[in-house]
Order: sequence, then C-alpha cells, then structure tokens
Amino acid sequence: MIYTIGECLLDIIFRNGQPEWSCPGGSMLNSAVSLGRYGQPVAFISETGNDRIGDMIHDFLSKNGVTINHLLVYEGKSTLALAFLDDRGDAAYQFYHQLPTIAPEFRNPDFNSADLLMFGSYYSISDRNQGNIGRVVSRAVESGATVLYDPNFRRPHLDNLPQTISAIIRNISMADLVRASDEDMNLIAGAENGKHAYDFVRESGCKLLVYTRNREGVDLFTPWFTKHYHVPAVTVVSTVGAGDSFNAGLASVIHQYGNILPDEVFWDEAIGRAIIFAAEVCGSRENFIGWQGAPPYRI
Repeated sequence: MIYTIGECLLDIIFRNGQPEWSCPGGSMLNSAVSLGRYGQPVAFISETGNDRIGDMIHDFLSKNGVTINHLLVYEGKSTLALAFLDDRGDAAYQFYHQLPTIAPEFRNPDFNSADLLMFGSYYSISDRNQGNIGRVVSRAVESGATVLYDPNFRRPHLDNLPQTISAIIRNISMADLVRASDEDMNLIAGAENGKHAYDFVRESGCKLLVYTRNREGVDLFTPWFTKHYHVPAVTVVSTVGAGDSFNAGLASVIHQYGNILPDEVFWDEAIGRAIIFAAEVCGSRENFIGWQGAPPYRI
C-alpha cells in the first residue's frame, strides 16, 4: 500500500482575475489521486470539515480509487486555496483555513516493509500537526516502509523558517528519498544549485535527492552516481499539481519494485514516469493525471 499524509482542501483556480475552475487539492491529495487513477493501492491520511466541500472531497476520493478510512472529519469548514495563474501557468496562492486549534489524532496505519509513505508541505512542519506527523512517520520508519519527503516550501512561509527549519531537518532525516525543487532548496537552505541542495540534504540525514528545476529538467543525486534528465516542452495550462504528480510517478515505481534500487535502470524508469505524469498535469486543468488506459498513453 502507498500512503500519503497531508492537507486536504478545495482549489479555486483564477486566471486574469476571474475564477475558471475548482477541484479538490492539497499536495498529498493530488499525489494520492494520481496514484489511484494509475491503479495503485493508495490511502490518504488527512482531515476535512463536516461541510459540503468535505462531502465533495470524500466522494471524489472514493470515485478515484483512494482509500479514505484514514480521512477524519472535524466540526467546521474545510480549507480553501485560491490559486492565481500567471501567463506561464505558474500559481501564487492564498489559503483560507478554519482548522480546529487541536488536530484530531490520526490512526496509525499497519505499515509493513513493502509499503511507502509520502509526506511534506507546510502541513508537515506546522506546530499543530507535529504529533500526528511525527507518530505516523516514525511508525513507517520502524516498520521498514519506504519514506518519501517533499518539503514543498513556499515564499509566503519564509518568515516562519527560523521556527520551522528544525522540523524540516527532522523530516529529511526520517526520509529515504527527498524530492525538492530548486525553489524549495533556495528558500530553505540558500542553495544556488543542485550540489548545494544535495549537501544540505545529506548533512540533514538523507542520502538521496531528486532535484527538480521546472523547465530546466531534473537532477538525481545518489551515493552511487548523479544524473541529469531533460523534460519535454509542454504547452502549459496550469502547473498546479504537477510536482505532486511527479511524486506519484516516483512512488509508483518504488512501490512496484518494493524498494529503492541503486542502479540507473531503476532511476531511469522512476524519473521517466515522474516526468510523464508531471507533463500531463501541466497540460490539463486537473491537479492529477487522467485515468490509466485513457489518452494520453503513459508507461
């Protein structure tokens, strides 16, 4: 089983100052839906309000192959995210939270060594969620499950970096693989390139980094070798969810093999599929890939 843990919300997408579409979102929800649509066994660990948006999200996840026994409901309104697209399809966000002050306690999955857990974003480093994140991720590590961490750190949170950097480093130390963008690593560590980013990740306790640079491609850093991967030119509709679906592509190959392997063949397949997933999302209005078997064809 693949598990993702993180925020659950409704995205409302704006272009030229006008709302154009909406869909369920949150980085780990996006990853879970892409995995579900690809036919992978996936469960989403999160919380949502007891309102119409929460009902929509529950229904949407169930219809998209995502197990929701770990999706808790709290008294209150679900989170909204407004995404404002620029001419390149890149988004700037405003969030509207009405979460309970104290997070509901998530039930630990019964992890085993064949499982994979993916976590990240600001949700994983906020004080409110430290109990849930620490407990679930620690259980995954103890059980021998593979752990993938994506910091997904954004500029609006930069003022809080002094208070959250220790949580970011802790998260990196518990991960088998970190997937981070050049923007993430520049904001978190002042990294100016992939080597600087890898130095920070390795010193924080993780030996594997997949470093994405948007249209400039992907750099892989491992103890065994480094490698650059080009990405195809894509007519971008929206970049919302592209990185999350990239992560889903990585996770699907890791889960398929049952572990992370130290050879180029494995990484070529994992990063190749991740790039295909991300490119598909960039060319669509959705935050996730289409259903397996539907065009465009995916490996």
